[in-house]
Amino acid sequence: MTKNQLLIVLFIWSVESFMYFPAKSQIIQSDSLNLKDAIELGLENSRELKKAVLDEESAELLKKEVRGSGLPQLNAYGNYNNFIEVYPQAVPSGLFGPGTPGEVDVIALGVPQSLQAGIQANQLLYSSSFFIGLKAAKTSEEFYRLLSSQSEEEVIYDISMAFLGTVQLSLHRENLLANIDQLTGLEKIVTAQVENDLARSVDLKRIKVSLSSLNSELENLDVSIFQNKSYLKLLMGVPQETDFELKKSEIISEMLPLTYSVDRLDLTERKDLQVLEMQSTLLDFEYKNTKANLHPNLVAFADYNTNSFATEFDYLSESKNWYQGFLIGLKLQVPLFDGFVTRSKAQQVKVKKLQLQQDYSLAKDAARMEYDNANKKYYNSIRTLKSLEENLSLANEVLDETQLLYKESLSPLTEVLDAESAQRQARTNYNNQIVQVKIAQIEILKSTGKIKEIIL
Repeated sequence: MTKNQLLIVLFIWSVESFMYFPAKSQIIQSDSLNLKDAIELGLENSRELKKAVLDEESAELLKKEVRGSGLPQLNAYGNYNNFIEVYPQAVPSGLFGPGTPGEVDVIALGVPQSLQAGIQANQLLYSSSFFIGLKAAKTSEEFYRLLSSQSEEEVIYDISMAFLGTVQLSLHRENLLANIDQLTGLEKIVTAQVENDLARSVDLKRIKVSLSSLNSELENLDVSIFQNKSYLKLLMGVPQETDFELKKSEIISEMLPLTYSVDRLDLTERKDLQVLEMQSTLLDFEYKNTKANLHPNLVAFADYNTNSFATEFDYLSESKNWYQGFLIGLKLQVPLFDGFVTRSKAQQVKVKKLQLQQDYSLAKDAARMEYDNANKKYYNSIRTLKSLEENLSLANEVLDETQLLYKESLSPLTEVLDAESAQRQARTNYNNQIVQVKIAQIEILKSTGKIKEIIL
């Protein structure tokens, strides 16, 4: 065997070894985070979810506030008055003694100082606004609970998209590294050939140009992966300095079923439509509560107090006289005319309800469109994946045949480089399409309101 043939055999062996055996660094690399782990971390740490939980607590406190307004209201009070000059009062002349008929006497009635302390109680007996508000508060609590569930779905979707986007770039990076290693091995072989006048220097230059382009692409790809992982960390609510790797194997194999089907679209599963329906219910309560402003209110009250009067401050004296008072009663308030303010407010609520109906109709159409698009995207992705799989197989065959021809000196190095580039692109397209299939699956789950099934 000549020296030239030996170098060619070594080149072919190095290419085949790389293609069929992963690099050592890839074998010992320990992935630590899969999609389910990322979502669970996000649900645990998401600031948006924490805000949603606080909204739920606020709604529960609001319900207690409304309920409390229907319970007895008890207040203690105290008054101290010191009239520097007692207010004068005008009375008919002669009312308190001799006087001139037809004249007016101005006298000072009362004492300069008075002290009063008491307890006042009020109990709402009837108010249609109160009962409507209590029902609205309970519905509002359910509304915020529903918003919290919707926020969970949004967190799951956002993390899934960010995770898969990062995985897609990582798969591309692995493919790029494989080609860089392959070209690096080829560069060493051709360099040895050039030094022994067994190959042209222009072939070596072509390899160096290809390597330079791939390394530049790798640098840009690393920046994109760093940015995507940073965004993923933000969504997951973990510190930016946290270091982890993403598990890609399940994206390629386990998370790619041969068939995928979902039930017919059930709009009742969509949280966004449920939110709109709940908003409609709250508007109904708002309308009824507005109209209730024209209804009568009945309140029972009681007041127990003790009073003392003096010309000077001597209320600490044991001989001071204190006078007690006790009052109970009912207060009825019947609105008669408010200048059509209540009617105008009620009409405004009706307009909001009509606007909400338009939003609901639009949301229903958008949900159907989203579902149809997700299904079409999924089945098209499956067909495209099968086509790209065949294309990758052909690209591998072309590369193998081109390498054999080059080994037999029947094909120039440029064809080997072209075949290698085509195989790299075919592999990249295939990996990208695998991720696209998974994205389409998630979009189907989102469109049907079943995206939480990802973590089940």
